[in-house]
Amino acid sequence: MNPSFHPHTNGEPSEDSNLERMVESLNQSNQQLLQTIEKLKAENSKLQLFINIAAHELRTPVMPIVGYAEILQEEIGERKEIKGIIYNAKRLDQLAGNILEGAKIENQTLQLRKEQFNLKDILTDIIDDYDNLLAVKGGKDVKLRYEPKDILLVADKVRVGRVISNLLNNAIKFTANGKITLNTEDIEQNEPNYRETKFEQKNEQQSREIQVSIKDTGTGLSPAILPKLFSKFVSTDSGGTGLGLFVSKNIVEAHGGKIQAQNNDDGKGATFSFIIPKAATS
Repeated sequence: MNPSFHPHTNGEPSEDSNLERMVESLNQSNQQLLQTIEKLKAENSKLQLFINIAAHELRTPVMPIVGYAEILQEEIGERKEIKGIIYNAKRLDQLAGNILEGAKIENQTLQLRKEQFNLKDILTDIIDDYDNLLAVKGGKDVKLRYEPKDILLVADKVRVGRVISNLLNNAIKFTANGKITLNTEDIEQNEPNYRETKFEQKNEQQSREIQVSIKDTGTGLSPAILPKLFSKFVSTDSGGTGLGLFVSKNIVEAHGGKIQAQNNDDGKGATFSFIIPKAATS
Protein backbone atom coordinates (compact mmCIF):
# COMPACT_ATOMS: atom_id res chain seq x y z
CA MET A 1 0.00 0.00 0.00
CA ASN A 2 1.30 3.40 -1.01
CA PRO A 3 1.93 5.83 1.84
CA SER A 4 -0.39 8.85 2.00
CA PHE A 5 -0.59 12.03 4.04
CA HIS A 6 -3.25 12.30 6.72
CA PRO A 7 -4.53 15.41 8.48
CA HIS A 8 -2.67 14.36 11.58
CA THR A 9 0.12 11.86 11.95
CA ASN A 10 1.33 11.22 15.45
CA GLY A 11 -0.29 14.49 16.49
CA GLU A 12 1.66 16.56 13.88
CA PRO A 13 0.02 18.86 11.26
CA SER A 14 -0.03 17.62 7.64
CA GLU A 15 2.22 19.00 4.89
CA ASP A 16 -0.77 20.70 3.23
CA SER A 17 -1.57 22.50 6.47
CA ASN A 18 2.01 23.75 6.80
CA LEU A 19 1.97 25.07 3.21
CA GLU A 20 -1.30 26.91 3.80
CA ARG A 21 0.15 28.61 6.87
CA MET A 22 3.30 29.58 4.98
CA VAL A 23 1.25 31.05 2.11
CA GLU A 24 -0.95 32.96 4.54
CA SER A 25 2.13 34.31 6.35
CA LEU A 26 3.69 35.38 3.05
CA ASN A 27 0.47 37.14 2.00
CA GLN A 28 0.36 39.06 5.27
CA SER A 29 4.02 40.04 4.87
CA ASN A 30 3.35 41.21 1.32
CA GLN A 31 0.43 43.34 2.44
CA GLN A 32 2.50 44.92 5.19
CA LEU A 33 5.31 45.58 2.69
CA LEU A 34 2.90 47.22 0.22
CA GLN A 35 1.49 49.42 2.98
CA THR A 36 5.01 50.43 4.01
CA ILE A 37 5.91 51.27 0.38
CA GLU A 38 2.82 53.46 0.01
CA LYS A 39 3.70 55.30 3.22
CA LEU A 40 7.26 55.84 1.98
CA LYS A 41 5.96 57.15 -1.35
CA ALA A 42 3.71 59.61 0.46
CA GLU A 43 6.57 60.76 2.70
CA ASN A 44 8.90 61.07 -0.29
CA SER A 45 6.30 63.16 -2.13
CA LYS A 46 6.06 65.49 0.88
CA LEU A 47 9.86 65.70 1.08
CA GLN A 48 10.17 66.57 -2.64
CA LEU A 49 7.50 69.25 -2.26
CA PHE A 50 9.36 70.72 0.71
CA ILE A 51 12.65 70.71 -1.23
CA ASN A 52 11.03 72.49 -4.18
CA ILE A 53 9.43 75.16 -1.98
CA ALA A 54 12.60 75.67 0.08
CA ALA A 55 14.82 75.97 -3.01
CA HIS A 56 12.41 78.43 -4.67
CA GLU A 57 12.28 80.50 -1.48
CA LEU A 58 16.08 80.55 -1.36
CA ARG A 59 16.28 81.82 -4.93
CA THR A 60 13.60 84.52 -4.60
CA PRO A 61 15.73 87.14 -2.78
CA VAL A 62 18.95 86.35 -4.62
CA MET A 63 18.42 88.34 -7.84
CA PRO A 64 17.37 91.55 -6.00
CA ILE A 65 20.51 91.26 -3.85
CA VAL A 66 22.66 90.90 -6.97
CA GLY A 67 20.82 93.78 -8.66
CA TYR A 68 21.17 96.18 -5.72
CA ALA A 69 24.84 95.26 -5.26
CA GLU A 70 25.56 95.95 -8.95
CA ILE A 71 23.80 99.34 -8.71
CA LEU A 72 25.87 100.13 -5.61
CA GLN A 73 29.00 99.08 -7.49
CA GLU A 74 28.18 101.51 -10.31
CA GLU A 75 27.68 104.36 -7.85
CA ILE A 76 30.71 103.94 -5.62
CA GLY A 77 33.01 101.93 -7.88
CA GLU A 78 34.31 98.38 -7.67
CA ARG A 79 35.13 97.25 -4.17
CA LYS A 80 36.09 93.86 -2.83
CA GLU A 81 33.17 93.86 -0.38
CA ILE A 82 30.59 94.44 -3.13
CA LYS A 83 32.17 91.75 -5.29
CA GLY A 84 31.88 89.45 -2.27
CA ILE A 85 28.15 90.19 -1.95
CA ILE A 86 27.55 89.49 -5.65
CA TYR A 87 29.65 86.32 -5.64
CA ASN A 88 28.00 84.84 -2.54
CA ALA A 89 24.50 85.68 -3.79
CA LYS A 90 25.23 83.92 -7.09
CA ARG A 91 26.73 81.01 -5.20
CA LEU A 92 23.50 80.68 -3.20
CA ASP A 93 21.51 80.80 -6.43
CA GLN A 94 23.68 78.04 -7.90
CA LEU A 95 23.18 75.86 -4.82
CA ALA A 96 19.40 76.35 -4.87
CA GLY A 97 19.38 75.63 -8.61
CA ASN A 98 21.26 72.36 -8.11
CA ILE A 99 18.82 71.34 -5.38
CA LEU A 100 15.86 72.00 -7.71
CA GLU A 101 17.51 70.17 -10.59
CA GLY A 102 18.34 67.24 -8.31
CA ALA A 103 14.68 66.99 -7.24
CA LYS A 104 13.53 67.03 -10.89
CA ILE A 105 16.03 64.31 -11.77
CA GLU A 106 14.79 62.16 -8.89
CA ASN A 107 11.17 62.69 -9.97
CA GLN A 108 12.07 62.13 -13.63
CA THR A 109 10.55 65.50 -14.54
CA LEU A 110 13.66 67.16 -15.97
CA GLN A 111 12.69 68.73 -19.31
CA LEU A 112 14.97 70.61 -21.67
CA ARG A 113 14.08 74.06 -23.00
CA LYS A 114 16.03 74.09 -26.24
CA GLU A 115 17.00 77.26 -28.06
CA GLN A 116 19.76 78.38 -30.40
CA PHE A 117 22.58 80.32 -28.77
CA ASN A 118 26.27 81.06 -29.04
CA LEU A 119 28.21 79.04 -26.49
CA LYS A 120 30.89 81.74 -26.45
CA ASP A 121 28.46 84.21 -24.83
CA ILE A 122 27.66 82.11 -21.77
CA LEU A 123 31.28 80.97 -21.42
CA THR A 124 32.47 84.59 -21.41
CA ASP A 125 29.89 85.53 -18.74
CA ILE A 126 30.82 82.54 -16.57
CA ILE A 127 34.55 83.29 -16.86
CA ASP A 128 33.89 86.90 -15.81
CA ASP A 129 31.93 85.71 -12.77
CA TYR A 130 34.68 83.36 -11.68
CA ASP A 131 37.37 85.97 -12.25
CA ASN A 132 35.43 88.01 -9.67
CA LEU A 133 35.28 84.95 -7.42
CA LEU A 134 39.07 84.61 -7.52
CA ALA A 135 39.42 88.32 -6.78
CA VAL A 136 37.26 87.89 -3.67
CA LYS A 137 38.76 84.64 -2.39
CA GLY A 138 42.16 85.07 -0.84
CA GLY A 139 44.92 82.49 -0.75
CA LYS A 140 44.62 81.46 -4.40
CA ASP A 141 46.88 82.29 -7.29
CA VAL A 142 44.88 80.84 -10.17
CA LYS A 143 44.58 82.11 -13.73
CA LEU A 144 41.60 81.25 -15.93
CA ARG A 145 42.39 80.71 -19.59
CA TYR A 146 39.80 80.65 -22.34
CA GLU A 147 40.11 81.45 -26.04
CA PRO A 148 36.66 82.59 -27.23
CA LYS A 149 35.22 80.74 -30.23
CA ASP A 150 31.85 81.22 -31.89
CA ILE A 151 29.92 77.95 -31.49
CA LEU A 152 26.20 77.78 -32.20
CA LEU A 153 24.23 75.23 -30.22
CA VAL A 154 20.61 74.16 -30.10
CA ALA A 155 20.31 73.12 -26.46
CA ASP A 156 19.08 74.20 -23.05
CA LYS A 157 21.12 77.38 -22.56
CA VAL A 158 20.54 77.72 -18.81
CA ARG A 159 21.35 74.09 -18.08
CA VAL A 160 24.46 73.98 -20.26
CA GLY A 161 25.63 77.04 -18.34
CA ARG A 162 24.88 75.22 -15.08
CA VAL A 163 27.06 72.28 -16.10
CA ILE A 164 29.99 74.56 -16.99
CA SER A 165 29.58 76.54 -13.74
CA ASN A 166 29.53 73.36 -11.67
CA LEU A 167 32.66 71.98 -13.33
CA LEU A 168 34.52 75.28 -13.15
CA ASN A 169 33.55 75.75 -9.50
CA ASN A 170 34.85 72.25 -8.78
CA ALA A 171 38.15 73.01 -10.52
CA ILE A 172 38.65 76.26 -8.58
CA LYS A 173 37.84 74.55 -5.29
CA PHE A 174 40.74 72.10 -5.68
CA THR A 175 43.29 74.39 -7.33
CA ALA A 176 45.28 76.57 -4.95
CA ASN A 177 47.68 77.88 -7.58
CA GLY A 178 48.41 77.43 -11.25
CA LYS A 179 45.92 77.65 -14.07
CA ILE A 180 42.53 76.39 -15.20
CA THR A 181 42.08 76.07 -18.95
CA LEU A 182 38.64 75.94 -20.53
CA ASN A 183 38.60 74.64 -24.08
CA THR A 184 35.88 74.03 -26.67
CA GLU A 185 36.30 71.78 -29.67
CA ASP A 186 34.21 70.69 -32.63
CA ILE A 187 33.97 66.93 -33.09
CA GLU A 188 33.02 65.48 -36.46
CA GLN A 189 31.60 61.97 -36.71
CA ASN A 190 31.62 61.11 -40.39
CA GLU A 191 30.06 57.89 -41.59
CA PRO A 192 32.34 55.41 -43.46
CA ASN A 193 32.22 55.47 -47.26
CA TYR A 194 30.89 59.02 -47.13
CA ARG A 195 29.10 60.10 -50.30
CA GLU A 196 28.41 63.74 -50.98
CA THR A 197 24.66 63.62 -51.42
CA LYS A 198 22.20 66.02 -49.82
CA PHE A 199 20.93 63.24 -47.57
CA GLU A 200 24.43 62.31 -46.42
CA GLN A 201 25.32 65.97 -45.84
CA LYS A 202 22.27 66.38 -43.64
CA ASN A 203 23.19 63.32 -41.56
CA GLU A 204 26.77 64.54 -41.26
CA GLN A 205 25.59 67.91 -40.01
CA GLN A 206 23.33 66.31 -37.40
CA SER A 207 26.16 64.14 -36.13
CA ARG A 208 28.37 67.09 -35.23
CA GLU A 209 29.17 67.46 -31.55
CA ILE A 210 30.89 69.93 -29.28
CA GLN A 211 33.31 69.01 -26.51
CA VAL A 212 33.88 71.30 -23.54
CA SER A 213 36.83 70.51 -21.27
CA ILE A 214 38.07 72.12 -18.08
CA LYS A 215 41.64 71.25 -17.13
CA ASP A 216 43.13 72.29 -13.80
CA THR A 217 46.48 72.01 -12.03
CA GLY A 218 44.96 71.15 -8.65
CA THR A 219 45.12 68.17 -6.33
CA GLY A 220 43.64 65.69 -8.78
CA LEU A 221 41.11 62.95 -8.09
CA SER A 222 41.47 60.07 -5.66
CA PRO A 223 41.33 56.68 -7.47
CA ALA A 224 38.88 55.49 -4.81
CA ILE A 225 36.30 58.17 -5.68
CA LEU A 226 36.60 58.09 -9.49
CA PRO A 227 34.10 55.22 -10.08
CA LYS A 228 31.36 57.00 -8.10
CA LEU A 229 32.32 60.61 -8.82
CA PHE A 230 29.06 61.53 -10.58
CA SER A 231 26.76 59.77 -8.09
CA LYS A 232 24.38 61.71 -5.87
CA PHE A 233 25.78 63.09 -2.61
CA VAL A 234 29.31 61.92 -3.42
CA SER A 235 31.67 64.79 -2.69
CA THR A 236 35.40 65.07 -3.21
CA ASP A 237 35.65 67.17 -0.05
CA SER A 238 33.93 67.35 3.32
CA GLY A 239 32.36 70.74 2.58
CA GLY A 240 30.53 69.94 -0.66
CA THR A 241 26.95 68.81 -1.16
CA GLY A 242 27.79 66.21 -3.79
CA LEU A 243 24.98 67.51 -6.03
CA GLY A 244 26.86 69.55 -8.63
CA LEU A 245 28.50 66.67 -10.51
CA PHE A 246 25.40 64.46 -10.20
CA VAL A 247 23.22 67.20 -11.68
CA SER A 248 25.78 67.92 -14.41
CA LYS A 249 25.92 64.28 -15.49
CA ASN A 250 22.13 64.04 -15.79
CA ILE A 251 21.85 67.32 -17.71
CA VAL A 252 24.53 66.22 -20.19
CA GLU A 253 22.89 62.82 -20.67
CA ALA A 254 19.48 64.47 -21.12
CA HIS A 255 21.05 66.27 -24.10
CA GLY A 256 22.17 62.94 -25.54
CA GLY A 257 25.78 63.49 -24.47
CA LYS A 258 28.30 62.06 -22.04
CA ILE A 259 30.58 63.37 -19.31
CA GLN A 260 33.84 62.08 -17.87
CA ALA A 261 36.72 62.97 -15.57
CA GLN A 262 40.31 61.82 -15.36
CA ASN A 263 43.60 62.80 -13.78
CA ASN A 264 46.08 64.53 -16.06
CA ASP A 265 48.93 62.50 -17.53
CA ASP A 266 51.56 64.76 -15.96
CA GLY A 267 50.17 64.03 -12.48
CA LYS A 268 49.08 67.62 -11.90
CA GLY A 269 45.35 68.13 -11.51
CA ALA A 270 42.40 66.69 -13.40
CA THR A 271 40.33 67.28 -16.52
CA PHE A 272 36.54 67.22 -16.65
CA SER A 273 34.94 67.15 -20.08
CA PHE A 274 31.56 66.62 -21.66
CA ILE A 275 30.29 66.12 -25.19
CA ILE A 276 26.84 67.09 -26.47
CA PRO A 277 25.36 67.25 -29.97
CA LYS A 278 25.22 70.69 -31.51
CA ALA A 279 21.54 70.06 -32.13
CA ALA A 280 20.68 68.41 -28.84
CA THR A 281 17.84 65.90 -28.57
CA SER A 282 15.75 65.27 -25.47
